[in-house]
Amino acid sequence: MRRANSLRGRLVCAVIVLAALGMVIVDTASIVALQVYFRDRADVWLANTTKRVTTQIDTTPLVLTKDYMAALLQPGYVVALVGADGRILDQTPAQNSMGQDAPPPILPTVLGHDFAATPTTLQSAGGPEYRAQLIGVGTHVRYLGPDGRSTPVTGALIAESLDPTADALNRLILFEVIATVVALAGIGLLSFGVLRVGLLPLRDMARAARRIAAGELHQRVDVPNEASEVGQVATALNEAFDARQQSEERLRRFVADASHELRTPLTTIRGWAEMHQHGLADENMTALSMSRIQQEAARMQALVGDLLLLAQLDQQLEPKTEPVDVAVLATDAVADARATAPDRHIELVTEGDTEVAGDANRLREVLQNLIGNALVHTPSGTEIDVRVTGSSGRVELVVADNGPGLDEAAAGRVFERFFRADQARSPGTGGTGLGLSIVRSIVAAHGGSVDLVTGPGQGCAFTVSLSSA
Repeated sequence: MRRANSLRGRLVCAVIVLAALGMVIVDTASIVALQVYFRDRADVWLANTTKRVTTQIDTTPLVLTKDYMAALLQPGYVVALVGADGRILDQTPAQNSMGQDAPPPILPTVLGHDFAATPTTLQSAGGPEYRAQLIGVGTHVRYLGPDGRSTPVTGALIAESLDPTADALNRLILFEVIATVVALAGIGLLSFGVLRVGLLPLRDMARAARRIAAGELHQRVDVPNEASEVGQVATALNEAFDARQQSEERLRRFVADASHELRTPLTTIRGWAEMHQHGLADENMTALSMSRIQQEAARMQALVGDLLLLAQLDQQLEPKTEPVDVAVLATDAVADARATAPDRHIELVTEGDTEVAGDANRLREVLQNLIGNALVHTPSGTEIDVRVTGSSGRVELVVADNGPGLDEAAAGRVFERFFRADQARSPGTGGTGLGLSIVRSIVAAHGGSVDLVTGPGQGCAFTVSLSSA
């Protein structure tokens, strides 16, 4: 049962069925063609015989006897003489090709003028079929019966037995049945062997997949030929396994980073709480401990909020689509940044149609994170330029600074979660390392892209590109 339900079993059955169907069609066509050929050959013989007889007796008187007609014909042929009233005067005995008696063709009592005017197939009583035609013999032929009486003959029915044709067709059918069975058996065995070899890569894939499911994540499927269908399946499976392994590695790294980020504020909160619990802090120290506990709790709250936002963005939910003017959001974000960092020079330039379709709150967070990133990670006095331009169906937001910039290695990882370009920066001032990851996720959810152009001593320029509304 298992083998019958397998892919190989189904393919072998399908091949056998298709081959059998093709052979039946070919066999049937050959039998029909041979049958038509034999019938046409009999019709040609009747036509030639009719022409020859009518030519010979057209003007020459002729007296026929039954013995004379029997001597003229070979076994397998029958001639019936027809009188003026359409009745059969006499007919030769019917014999098969071996000279043995055979059932004669079944004829009506009276043969009309339109009976067998063209070659016609006649049946016999349990015997062979006959191909017959009635021909006119004019007025010069008479039939001399056994009683010595002479009777005018107006027509003659000439019939050829199709028994040899039936024997040939029966032998052909038997031969084709045997040949078809043998051919199907050979095709089945050959298909089974070919498919057994051809499906070996699939069995290897199944074994590799089971090993990977068991925990051997380094295992991969061998790709014998990438251009073949099996090779394409193997390549797709390897890509899926790679994606799964990378996803698991990212998840483990994310959990480790999140645990590390949460451990620092939790340790700080626990330390200050234990100091207060053991009565080791005076009034001023108690106030300081409460302040530090509040700060670390706020930091944890911000970190958990960022993680929750990233989890929501990872679900790839469609953002709200409402008209949003990026220039207005940029104006508000720059005003907020000038209020929080009055010593910084922040320039804003807007140009063109800057309206997009999206979620205003999420896009506002993109601006705040990019500007906040520039404020936090550049020295005091660094200028920040914010440009919003709209043209050719695209809206571009650029946040650039003339700070120290990043090297190539740091620039390639800047959008990774929990990545900080300055690892020596203290947790209290370095942020959570999730801001740029949130920016990339929000922009991707809006069908846009974000790029960074930077270099040591060249500052950083983040460019967000969105489709205009």
